[in-house]
Amino acid sequence: MKLNRPLTVLAALGLLGIVMAYLAGFFATKIDPQSTAPEPKSPADNTAMVVTLQEPLVEQATGTLRARNEAVISARILATIAAIPVRAGDSVAEGETLVELDSRELEARLEQQRQAVSAAQAQLSEAEAAYQRIRPLARQGVATAAELDRAEAALGSTRAQLARARQAAEEATTALSYAILPAPFPGRVIDRLADPGDTAVPGQPLLRLYDPDQLRLEASVRESLASRLERGATLTARIDALELELPATVDEIVPTADPGSRSFLVKAALPFRADLYPGMFGRLLIPLGTVARLYVPQEAVARFGQLEFVQVPTPQGTARRYIRTAGPGAEGRLEVLSGLSEGERVILPD
Repeated sequence: MKLNRPLTVLAALGLLGIVMAYLAGFFATKIDPQSTAPEPKSPADNTAMVVTLQEPLVEQATGTLRARNEAVISARILATIAAIPVRAGDSVAEGETLVELDSRELEARLEQQRQAVSAAQAQLSEAEAAYQRIRPLARQGVATAAELDRAEAALGSTRAQLARARQAAEEATTALSYAILPAPFPGRVIDRLADPGDTAVPGQPLLRLYDPDQLRLEASVRESLASRLERGATLTARIDALELELPATVDEIVPTADPGSRSFLVKAALPFRADLYPGMFGRLLIPLGTVARLYVPQEAVARFGQLEFVQVPTPQGTARRYIRTAGPGAEGRLEVLSGLSEGERVILPD
């Protein structure tokens, strides 16, 4: 019994080794990754040539659509909001009323200042008349010099009071003009942040407005590429959501780089389209030159699982050639990464 145990262990180890070799494919027939043995049939006449095409090399810089002109509408005085005649999405003309504030208190203050101006003008008229009466009397020696000085002082004081009253009236007129908030430029309302009855606080946003006619794609471009761009250069912008490509003119290159990404912010102006909105995702396509790519007709490529292969004619017959492609190209072609060379021919399916 003791002598049989080592033999049993050795037999088990040998069997285990055979099983592992089988699972590892030791006993399977190997397939050449480049080609297989020719099949015993004549090559087909329906063939196509593998060609090399020079195509533009383009780098994509991702970015966001933003408005060139955007404004936040806020009040300059503390007042109750009387009316907001616009809503988000409305188009407005330049100078159109966006917000109306309660102006009753401001109108009353303006009327008070106007009354103060009238009173100051009446006092000035009285002081001028008194001065005109006493001046000849002082020359004749009838009135004293002190009386003349008092008349001159009263005249100067009333003139100063009239100037202050007029200035206060101008300030009240200006404050009353702040009760109407007009559109600074023709555009579209992005958002309405207040409603009638709310209290408008100076500096607090009430509306957001942008000009839809002047949208720009703002993209981060790596520093080595941004140095080649110039203001006024024409590029191409791609809007993925609309599957759309538009001409884009470089409008501004921010003269400072982001230290984290080592990139510059490039702003490119886009033509007007009603379906473009701020915040949309876009790509700025920047040409870098040309690159040679190898192409084969798409119908010539067959797939089995993740393997791709073509049939090529050889002197011995038709051979299967395994290839690797990068994806579809224009006009029904596939870019070939490996497995074929320029000038070779592939068999097209019947």
